[in-house]
Amino acid sequence: MWVTGEYFDSFRAAQLAARGRLDAPAQPDPLLRLEWFGRTWEHALPDARLLIARARAGQAEAWLFLARSRPNRAVSLVGNHSIHFAPVFAGDADDSMKRALLRALARRLRLFGLARLTFEPLLPEDAALLRQAFQAGGWTVRDRAGPANFTLDVAGRHFEEYWESCPAQLHEQVAAGSRHLHVEITDLITPRLWEEVELVGGPDPFLRALAQDASVDRTLRLGIARVGDAPVAAQLWTFEDGLALAHWRVEDREARQVHPSAELTASMLRYLINVDHAQTIDLGNGDEAELADWADDRRVLRRLDLFNPRAPSAWAPALAASAAGLVRRSPLD
Repeated sequence: MWVTGEYFDSFRAAQLAARGRLDAPAQPDPLLRLEWFGRTWEHALPDARLLIARARAGQAEAWLFLARSRPNRAVSLVGNHSIHFAPVFAGDADDSMKRALLRALARRLRLFGLARLTFEPLLPEDAALLRQAFQAGGWTVRDRAGPANFTLDVAGRHFEEYWESCPAQLHEQVAAGSRHLHVEITDLITPRLWEEVELVGGPDPFLRALAQDASVDRTLRLGIARVGDAPVAAQLWTFEDGLALAHWRVEDREARQVHPSAELTASMLRYLINVDHAQTIDLGNGDEAELADWADDRRVLRRLDLFNPRAPSAWAPALAASAAGLVRRSPLD
């Protein structure tokens, strides 16, 4: 099998090369689309240099979106609101082909002069795929646990059925808050609504760009909880093709006694399940105390630190990682 490789240092060049294969509907995961990476690049890692790597074999492709934080070091292209990172595949790529494409990328990135790579946050299955491919491609790999991700499989239930199964603590919080709070959920952003969002959470250019784009696509689900006319909590979600993603949540600390986040989350889930008919709900990454009661699955995300054994600058950190017992080695090729 002949695998070719290319590098891109601009999204315009990558867009021309991808020919729509990294856009919807060809790419079903909103977090792995070219648009998402482009927005993240625009608002995160201002001092880094873009590095997009692609490997191809026939009609199958594998892409890695990276940022060069130093001349010999690159990290996954993620920002504060990235729920997960993964290699992006296009075309007809089975598991064997995916491994072969990633192995080719691993070898080329090592020859490209990089000494260290960091991939995070990774779902366990993506971490296993990258770890295997990069070990086979000559990298030394350190695998560590990251934050937890929480999801909910609706499985055809109405919200009321789901709500009956939730812990009593959530029922108590929502009941206490409902006497003081009223909630608005919308799929259209307006200047007034965004002013309220910023009153609670402060300015965030990435979130504003995401909200504006999702508003145009009608995939936005923006929720605001108020006491009287004062906003005290906000959440930004997107919904598309049965998948609901929680990108951001915030609440006013001074209003915590009325549990605005609990009331807003319950209202948002009711809307997503009963109105949007969501099938999978990703509550995002975060504190188990805040999210576990709402979810039925908890996944520990992974962080992979990779060291190029042929690069002297990688020897000291690789030895330190090895001493900690976290390194998986592969023979040099």
